[in-house]
Amino acid sequence: MNRIFKTFLLATCSIFSVIQSVDSKADSATDGRVFYSYESNGADFISAVGIGTLQKDLHSNLGFQLNTSIGYAEVLAEDGYLEEYATWEASVRLGYFSNISLFVEFGVDLGEALLDDYRYDHDDYCHSDEYCYEDDVDAFVGAGAGLRAGPLQIDAFVRAREIDSRYWEAESELFSGVQVSLNF
Repeated sequence: MNRIFKTFLLATCSIFSVIQSVDSKADSATDGRVFYSYESNGADFISAVGIGTLQKDLHSNLGFQLNTSIGYAEVLAEDGYLEEYATWEASVRLGYFSNISLFVEFGVDLGEALLDDYRYDHDDYCHSDEYCYEDDVDAFVGAGAGLRAGPLQIDAFVRAREIDSRYWEAESELFSGVQVSLNF
């Protein structure tokens, strides 16, 4: 199943790259962006820097954004321990993009999706389900809105996240945050 997911993810990213690189329609627009995002739930937080691109129809302003970011997270696990880890996420936003934006989004942690976790290869710790979790690929779905003034854009969003590892699962799953972007 993991190999099928990786193949699907790579194929999807390749298709979006081709679509993005071909901007032959006169009634479409492409923007690039760099951004900083911060989201939290209580003391839990995820901060990241990233890049992205927007493809939209100039008449309807409907379009999609492709984003990728590298970040740092601290989340409280169900067992009470604070877990710290690095993130490498990819996301897609679909929506209305103008001076005011409305969007839905979904994303995955590329580090978990594409790289095998070699820490578990010779691990004898998990002998029962009492101490082990599924270790699904971390992912999120969300919705948000934004305001754009010239090259500066500020988005607010809410995300439902699946965050876990083999030995712990995050206590909080709902995060809210803000993203500040410089568009070019």
